[in-house]
Amino acid sequence: MKLFVATLLALAHDGVVAETLLWGGRPQIGIEFEREREAHGKGFGHSVTLFPGVVWKEGWITRAELLLMTERETDSGVRSHAHAFGVRLRKDVHLSGDVSGFLRGLVGHKSQPDGRYYYGYIEPALVWEIRPVELYAGYRLVRALDGSSGHDINQVRFGPGWDFSHHHGLDLRYTRSRAAASGSHVSDALEVEYSYRF
Repeated sequence: MKLFVATLLALAHDGVVAETLLWGGRPQIGIEFEREREAHGKGFGHSVTLFPGVVWKEGWITRAELLLMTERETDSGVRSHAHAFGVRLRKDVHLSGDVSGFLRGLVGHKSQPDGRYYYGYIEPALVWEIRPVELYAGYRLVRALDGSSGHDINQVRFGPGWDFSHHHGLDLRYTRSRAAASGSHVSDALEVEYSYRF
């Protein structure tokens, strides 16, 4: 992973090499901080996700990212840690005027105290641009890919985002998670995401 990030940073500083090796893509690196609170109010978690990637202006795929996440949860005074990694792809679509959308998908692996499992998600979303702010609303369907139980959830996600310059972006999001099978409320989360585009 360190080699991947170092290579991405090196490519970012050499525009000609990046143009050739990344097929015209623009390297970026982002970091996300999340605070999640369980529905019953006894448990909460904090996570940090690093996501280096490449962004393209057009094509079948407009963004590819590698996600690395670490999380600390506290439930009834007991602390635990979890780690996850995944590959995420996104396709942006312009709809009309100031409205656009995207379809994002991920395949990943998560390790936590009660076991390990493979998971994935698909997320269609709409983005409404009201300069200098973009309002985002998405619906994410998270599923275990290995048949393990208790990991299938549906999430409603929304919030504003700002691009402060050609390089810097900041997004704020609220997420409500519900169990896919029963529809019961699982958790709420607040997320802050910063990205730097080279």
